[in-house]
Parts: sequence; structure tokens; C-alpha cells
Amino acid sequence: MSVEPVSIQNRPCVLSVIQDITERKRSETELMAAIQAVMQDTPWFSQTVIEKLAQIRRPQGMATTDAQLPDLTPREREILGLMCQGLNDPEIAQTLNVSHHTVRNHVASLYSKLQVHRRSAAIVWARERGIVGYEKPKRARRRANR
Repeated sequence: MSVEPVSIQNRPCVLSVIQDITERKRSETELMAAIQAVMQDTPWFSQTVIEKLAQIRRPQGMATTDAQLPDLTPREREILGLMCQGLNDPEIAQTLNVSHHTVRNHVASLYSKLQVHRRSAAIVWARERGIVGYEKPKRARRRANR
């Protein structure tokens, strides 16, 4: 529905337009479901394709999460980077030498912080912020006692 004030023969009027977009919304929903199904296996997607899909999934002006990179723990950043490389939870667990359950817990925490419900959405969030792969966290150096 759209409403706009107009003047017709110097008289203030309100012009309203109602359009049934039910079918278009249904088609968009089906398209989004198909994109999400395809994005479950992201390793073979190029970064350009993922960025284009992200633009389809979240048109300009649509609200995004308030989460920022500093809100993530170093381990969550590691896991997110490995997700961006296309690794699944067992592969991430093996790479980081942790249990599958630990990875699952970190992924759940990431989803919560990023306010996403799918791995593909987390990957899009990360790539929009420059995370495209695994980066080993920088460890704080210990000062030598003198």
C-alpha cells in the first residue's frame, strides 16, 4: 500500500494505491529457500557469487546485525574463518584439534551474536567484514621477568 498527498484542482487529496504482492512475495520466499539450500555447500562458490547472493538476500536499506568483529572471541573468529573456507563442523574440529561439540557450541554462539540462523548468513556477514579464511589468533607476548 502506498499513500501520497496530492493536490487536484487546488484541493488537497490523498492518493492511495493498493497492490497485491502475494505471488511476488511467495516467489521471493521460494528463491530465498533455493539460495539457502545451494549455499549450504559454499566451498565451490567464488566470493563474487556469495556477495551477489548476499545482495539478493538483504536488499539495500535492510537492517543488519549490530555485532562487530571485536564482539567475537578469538576462537569464534577462527571458526568463522574456517567456515568461510567451506569447512564443516567435523573438519573445523579436526583443524583446531577440539571436539565436534566444542565447535558446535562456538557456532551456536556465533549465530546468536550475529543474529543469523544459517551458516550461509554467517559467512556473508564475515565476508562483508573482510573475513575470507582462517587466521590464527595473535597470542599476547609474555614479558620476560628481569
